[in-house]
Amino acid sequence: MLIRSDHLGHLTEPGREAMQAYGVATVIDLRSPGEVSRDPVSRSRDKGVRYVHAPLIDDANMNNIGDEGNMLERYLMIVEKRHEAFRDVFQRVAEAEGGVLFHCFAGKDRTGLVAAMLLDLAGVPREHIAEDYAETDRQLARQYEVWINEAEPDKRDAFRDELRCPPERILGVLDHMEQRWGGVHGYLAASGMTPADIERVSAKLA
Repeated sequence: MLIRSDHLGHLTEPGREAMQAYGVATVIDLRSPGEVSRDPVSRSRDKGVRYVHAPLIDDANMNNIGDEGNMLERYLMIVEKRHEAFRDVFQRVAEAEGGVLFHCFAGKDRTGLVAAMLLDLAGVPREHIAEDYAETDRQLARQYEVWINEAEPDKRDAFRDELRCPPERILGVLDHMEQRWGGVHGYLAASGMTPADIERVSAKLA
């Protein structure tokens, strides 16, 4: 199984035990090096779990991403500038034995991109991928309110809009990949993955 998550610093001890009991053998951390250094995840308690750091965005792009106009443009910036990073993440999934958990900080944007691409490789219909992405808003509704209340009052409305995960956003990313590379498979191939390894990822989801 493949599991999308927010960062594991939120896990309680029973949560860690449940993760291992569920069969997670590999954890892929998509956060940037700076994020990891500020908030490292303790690994000592997770026996038999392999931790891999595969940053989807480096620190330089983390600083610049806010300059992009809207969230779809930010997603497309990641897709366009970080080919090798996506290749590394999907290569790790291809090579992993057992269950894989992948996470960023909030479990919505970077993991949302990876999850949508995985589902597309598995042949899941686009409308179901969009529904899966939109489910993020329901799962994180309480956390959204915490973050919004922590923001400056005059920035809360804009922040609320940035946090949302509307279906059309992830569909826009998949449409972009389709038009430019012929789909997720073509994008990963152009990023340096072999057809055999792309098929290994697809087979995990069959």
